[in-house]
Amino acid sequence: MTGPESSGRGDSRPATPRYDALAAELAAMIGAGQLRTGDRVPSVRTLARQRRVSATTAVAALRSLERRGLVEARPQSGFFVLPRPQRSPLPVASPPPRSARDVRVNSLVNLLNAAAFDRSVVPLGSAIPEPAWFPARALQRLAARAARRMPALSAGYPALPGLLALRHQIARHYAGLGCRIDAEELLVTSGCMDALNLCLATVAAPDDTIAVESPAYFGFLQIIESLGMKALEIQTDPRTGLSVDSLEQALASRVGPRIRACLLSTTFSNPLGATLPEEAKRRLLRVCREHDVALIEDDIYGDLNFAGARPLPMKAFDRHGQVMLCSSFSKTLAPGARIGWVAAGRWSDAVRLRKYTSSIATPELWQEALASYLRSNAWGRHLRSLRQSCARQVERFSTAIEEAFPPGTRLSRPEGGFVLWAELPAGCDSLALHARARAEKISFLPGTLFSASGRHSHCLRINCGRNWTPRVAAAVQRLGDLASQP
Repeated sequence: MTGPESSGRGDSRPATPRYDALAAELAAMIGAGQLRTGDRVPSVRTLARQRRVSATTAVAALRSLERRGLVEARPQSGFFVLPRPQRSPLPVASPPPRSARDVRVNSLVNLLNAAAFDRSVVPLGSAIPEPAWFPARALQRLAARAARRMPALSAGYPALPGLLALRHQIARHYAGLGCRIDAEELLVTSGCMDALNLCLATVAAPDDTIAVESPAYFGFLQIIESLGMKALEIQTDPRTGLSVDSLEQALASRVGPRIRACLLSTTFSNPLGATLPEEAKRRLLRVCREHDVALIEDDIYGDLNFAGARPLPMKAFDRHGQVMLCSSFSKTLAPGARIGWVAAGRWSDAVRLRKYTSSIATPELWQEALASYLRSNAWGRHLRSLRQSCARQVERFSTAIEEAFPPGTRLSRPEGGFVLWAELPAGCDSLALHARARAEKISFLPGTLFSASGRHSHCLRINCGRNWTPRVAAAVQRLGDLASQP
């Protein structure tokens, strides 16, 4: 599926000074609350040893934070985190309607879609990473080599469930996190949206109800709408994600028997950037198993952690095949390849059959290229660089939004990914704001796109996955000016 979350291609990867990358990582930890006001920042010696940089690089990173007003140096004591006087409060987690709703977002998505591909527009809306953040040339060389050595990859029909070499590398990656997934359970798909579509169509039918976060990624709502299902929005905290209490209450209510699946992102969710704590993931599993509700987990942002260890997906705690884990390389490695996967648990056979009847299988040329890349040491280096880019941009955008947007604006504080959720003061209409901004060649996504019930009309999502340039800085400032106008 093409749309505002699609991506382009890039060939160059500008080098980032090591001190700047380290400063961005530390700034992200401060922004996420891991390092709080008054905390001592790790010493130069500790940073040099842990991050494998020189003492000169560590000092330069700390001085960079000092110039930005994030830390202060105290004689013979080290560097300490300073208060941030303009730090915006978090968005409010308000209770959504208790009834399931028909979804009507596709027409609005189509209306907003044009801005994603208009080069004259500053793209603050679509969750599209900077093309230069990806190793495009290396992947192109691997694809060309695969085409020369294995012409059958292009000449023959692809086979289900996908190339074993790629499935093995994906399983190996999750094993490194402490999440056991058998390569035989994995099915290669045409991106994450394909995986989510297959899962939802397998476990639910038209008129069934699907529980989603509020706000929810609009792509979830698009799938629900296209399959003729209803969405039940569940209260969601901007830090800790979906409220398991609220979901449990919904399952015990009169609408409960109609809920066939819970479709959510438990790690760095889109748009809030929330992460469900580990104990909440375990409890959510128990609740859904008791009510025989499928858990469809979108893990597409999971590897983009920048303020701590990579959280485990809910699949890591699943012992009964209740979780259908979906993800892809679209945000981490190769957006244009459209290669995703699903580990569908006890529904694996049914999902494979549905994949065969919908598109037979996923083309294998890019699968081979990605498998080759994942086998190399370049994959780990690339992820580290990508996480640093996300940290740096989220911090820069957060600071700029706090300075430019009207007083009373609330802002999410994600610990991974590259999107921000801004809640404007009461009375602001983000859809009307979008029309004014679009006239000035600035795009963002209004909050109503992320709700089946028309909620979040005073909210908006900002894409931080772009390099900070004078043009982007001016666009953020102008958007803040427009939001401040009556």
